Amino acid sequence: MALPNLAVTGDLSARGITPTAVHTTMLAVASSVVRSAAGSPILATTSVVTLWGLDSSRWLDLPGKPVTAVATVVHDGTTLVANDDYKLVDGRLWGASPWGDDCEPVKVVVTMTHGFAAVPAHIVQLVCDLTIAGANAAVDGAHNPNVIAERIDDYAVTFAPGAEAVASAVELPPLTKTWLRAQFGGGAGMVSHR
Repeated sequence: MALPNLAVTGDLSARGITPTAVHTTMLAVASSVVRSAAGSPILATTSVVTLWGLDSSRWLDLPGKPVTAVATVVHDGTTLVANDDYKLVDGRLWGASPWGDDCEPVKVVVTMTHGFAAVPAHIVQLVCDLTIAGANAAVDGAHNPNVIAERIDDYAVTFAPGAEAVASAVELPPLTKTWLRAQFGGGAGMVSHR
């Protein structure tokens, strides 16, 4: 299922950009890059996640913050009853019984609603920034995104250090990826969106 873009052409117009077909393409690319880094769709959606109870804890962390509702929980093949067998507490599941045991992992399948009703403003800005950078790179033609400075007189080129090297104008730096992952809590083993 295709998820909607995290910013739209109207957001670009509000930033003084006259959207073109390239911008429309780059909005989809930038949205995908941000979602991938976040490990979450960001906008409200229903997902089925497969998690593993690994120990005798009664708490199970759910991915895709914020988690707003849990429709079903299937623990080791048994469908649990809300409020009797489990409760959603601040984006985590509390279980009346432990989620796993200390001998082997136990499969827990959760159908949940998570994400925001509207894209947070700072995410819209990030997607717009990536879109503009990607569109500019596409219009300017092929270039090395690792060139961070170029001087004509006494010709010199400065490249990004190895750890900061990028493959594309819409690639996110490692710290931004970490920030997005922490904010939106991605990380479930298997996720399908509806």
